[in-house]
Amino acid sequence: MKNQTRKEFLKTCLLLTLSGLGFPFASPGRGAAAQKTQDASGKKDAPDEKMIAYCGITCTECPAYIATQKDDDQLRAETAKKWSEQFKVPVKPEDINCDGCVTDSDRLFGQVLVCEIRKCAGSKNIENCAYCAEFPCPKLTELFGFVPQAKTTLEEIRKKIK
Repeated sequence: MKNQTRKEFLKTCLLLTLSGLGFPFASPGRGAAAQKTQDASGKKDAPDEKMIAYCGITCTECPAYIATQKDDDQLRAETAKKWSEQFKVPVKPEDINCDGCVTDSDRLFGQVLVCEIRKCAGSKNIENCAYCAEFPCPKLTELFGFVPQAKTTLEEIRKKIK
C-alpha cells in the first residue's frame, strides 16, 4: 500500500474496515473468545459474540474478519475487489486475513499492524479505549469524526465499568 499521511491512513483504514458494516452495541472483550458454530460441512459460521476493537469498531462485523473465520476465499476475493475499487488502493485477496485487532494473532489486516490507536492501547494493556484514563484522546476524537458509532460503543462500555 502507498505511503499515506496520518489522516489519509485513518480514513482509509476506517473506510476499509467499515465498508458495508453496521455497528450495533456489543459487550467488550479483549480478543473475545467468540463462540463459533459449525454447519454440516464443518465450516465455521460467524462468531456469536461481538469482538470490539480498541477504538470501538466491531471487528466481528468486518468482511476481512468474517472471511478469515470462515476461510472463505470467495469472500476474500469479493472484499479485495470491492475495497480496491472503492478506496483506490490495491488490495489482494491474500491481504484479506484478520483475526481481529485485539488478538495476538499473526493474521491481521495490514492497516491494523500500523494503527496508532491499537499500539497505544496495547502499550497500556487495556481491553479497549473505554478503559483508558485519557479517553477520549485526540487520536480517538479524529476517528470518531469518521465513525461516530465507535464513540457510542466505547461510551456505553464506560457506563458499564463505572
